[in-house]
Amino acid sequence: APRTSRMAAALSTAPGFYTVQSRQGQFPEFVQGDMVDNAVHFERLRPGDHIEVPYEVTVGDSFKDFWHSAFYSHERINTSTPFATRLGFDDQILPFSLMLFLAGSMSHADAAKVQVYYSNAVFCHPAYAGDTFTKHFVVKNVRNTSDNEHSIITFGCRLLNQHERVVFHCDKAMLFPFPRDLDASGDYKPSAPIDGLLGAFTTRAVVLGELGSQSLQPLRPGQLLLHSLARPLTDTQSRQLASLARLTHDRHFDNRQFPQHENRYVPGGLIVGLALSASSRDFHEVLHESMPHCSFIRNVHPGDAVGAISFIRNLQENVGGDLESITVRTLGIKNIDIQALKDVRIPTRLFTEPRLQKSTVDKIMQGDELKVLGENIVVSVDRKILRQAPKNEVFLL
Repeated sequence: APRTSRMAAALSTAPGFYTVQSRQGQFPEFVQGDMVDNAVHFERLRPGDHIEVPYEVTVGDSFKDFWHSAFYSHERINTSTPFATRLGFDDQILPFSLMLFLAGSMSHADAAKVQVYYSNAVFCHPAYAGDTFTKHFVVKNVRNTSDNEHSIITFGCRLLNQHERVVFHCDKAMLFPFPRDLDASGDYKPSAPIDGLLGAFTTRAVVLGELGSQSLQPLRPGQLLLHSLARPLTDTQSRQLASLARLTHDRHFDNRQFPQHENRYVPGGLIVGLALSASSRDFHEVLHESMPHCSFIRNVHPGDAVGAISFIRNLQENVGGDLESITVRTLGIKNIDIQALKDVRIPTRLFTEPRLQKSTVDKIMQGDELKVLGENIVVSVDRKILRQAPKNEVFLL
């Protein structure tokens, strides 16, 4: 008999095997499953290592509209097609916070404990609904925490459109539950893409002047704004938005492992979106912004209402036509009535300390009233905003 027939006969009489024939041969009576390991092994990464992401995401109008439904904004560059096209753009530009969330969302970072910060976030080329995006990550820095029990890895994140043009880039630091060998630490400093989008606005200052300024509130350095808007993300919203960005971390989804919503986290990019959304009306109208640094202070859970306060650190007038550039720190605060802070004396150091961290907040916010406020600060966002200066209206009485 042929050799294959003799093997089949032997298998059919062996314990644990079916006699059912298939194209692939005969199957055992019992099987055991294997877990497919889709995660990157972060404990092996070193500065300079590149992570190529095979996924593509087309941001349609429905994605954009869903974002606007969750994060308040009236900036015409994001909501008005006639305004955007008058400035020479193809359509409304996607919101800054949406692009930040997409650029930093990692589908392979299941081992991470929390996000530590964003930095150097720049929207450098127009992006529209209908564009298809891919991502590229590079390891920029690896270091251990001071207790030598964890490691912090900083990634350079680039978001590219269907024409392989970098439209957004940022750095993102994450905390991992393992220390690294000292020879794995170090820095890698790739060149940053040019911010062509900022220049697109400054070179169109004349057209902006013809369209007219809609900025409502004059601002001055040293001014503290208490923003009255606050809103939560529901558990469903948080999960849906995380799914749209292809996040996979259990902390955002897994009801079995984290049965109470208080144990599930709102993703870091959505926390930034909530803080910027809360401040949006009082800065109206923002044309362009970048984010030099953003520190995550405390976790946000689904259902936590996030409001904000903002401190004006610097204001530069006449950067082109009637444009002004504002340097501001916005603090996202959860589950606090922001309007009740009107008579509270808040230490200025909270807004001037470089790269605010949880330990620094705890030291600054001493005393019963300040302690409660400090314990609910969730994010510190350092921003550079470009907008038109408000009109100086003269009213004749």
